[in-house]
Amino acid sequence: MRYLRIFSRVSLVTAMLALAFSPALLRADEWEENTPYYEDDAWYDVSEWFDGNDYNPTDEAIGRWDDETYDASDAVTSSDQDNDIDWSTNSYGYYDNNANDWYYDYYDYGYTDYGDYNSDNAFDYTASYYDYDNDGLYDAYASYWDSDGDGVYDDISYYSFSDASGGNAEQAKKSIADAKSKQKSQQAKMTSFTGTIKSAKKVKTPASTNIVVQLADSSSGKTMIVDLGPANDFDTMPRLGQSVTANGVTYKAGDKTVLLAQKLERNGTLEQVNRSGRSYTGTIEKTMKSKIRSQDHQMVKIKTDKGKNLLVDLGPAKNLDAKISEGTKITVKGPAVKIKDRALLVATEVKVNGKTTDIKRVAVK
Repeated sequence: MRYLRIFSRVSLVTAMLALAFSPALLRADEWEENTPYYEDDAWYDVSEWFDGNDYNPTDEAIGRWDDETYDASDAVTSSDQDNDIDWSTNSYGYYDNNANDWYYDYYDYGYTDYGDYNSDNAFDYTASYYDYDNDGLYDAYASYWDSDGDGVYDDISYYSFSDASGGNAEQAKKSIADAKSKQKSQQAKMTSFTGTIKSAKKVKTPASTNIVVQLADSSSGKTMIVDLGPANDFDTMPRLGQSVTANGVTYKAGDKTVLLAQKLERNGTLEQVNRSGRSYTGTIEKTMKSKIRSQDHQMVKIKTDKGKNLLVDLGPAKNLDAKISEGTKITVKGPAVKIKDRALLVATEVKVNGKTTDIKRVAVK
């Protein structure tokens, strides 16, 4: 699942935390204070990549910075329709006077990057991202891997991108607890459900408007709520009575359990659900390689089509098939994190010369 919450320019702090978990429990002596995910030497010249602090690739409100958070006064003057919900206080709910309550009208399932690189319906890599202060920039992430191939995550690493102090320490603790809980409860193997569509609706998320359906399996009498992904990826609303097989992971929102589909089989066709979030397209202005966690990562600065600077980590250079050079047109997707005094896009998908490639990332041990 790949979901990008929109982000803004923010003043950042570089203090980091690192954490490693044993398969069964967390040991306090495994904490290492001030261990960064992005080492300082890798970012020595990052400020030279910019002509000023003009980073904001989502400047949708003409004439002012769009911080992508809800504000009643901003809503009056803005044509931006993305922020009609205060996501800092609401993670799911219904609109007023809506009786169609079999599932919520809006919900936020966060951002998790799932990698099934060999297409065996088991995840080779999973990373959950955490936003301590609800500013749309991720402050930490936990990566999981199944070291013995038994379908259960038995190893986990947790890294913080920004300082957990300044009022965010409690949120950091909650994120760490959530990461530990996911290790115990989340399966590395996808959950599968087959049924016919009983109900369908469009549901708002911070990243997009998604199609959510209720599937009914007549043979077992069971039902499952399934998020099929962004509505823009469908030509029409799914037909009631249509048979669908969904493979993915389950997520709990309030009293509802929803299957976040990663793969769909309908009309005899197997489809990959794209949860990378919004696309940012531009021209590569500068490239460099940086040593990050003992691996050479390909970094690029692009000038978006909206004229904004965008700094992107394209992942391990050895895993990147796309040809990266200055002047190349590129489209990237992925979550944004806080690093130094810039927002950085951790790309999960890249499109160059008409070819789209999923960026293979591995759990940092």
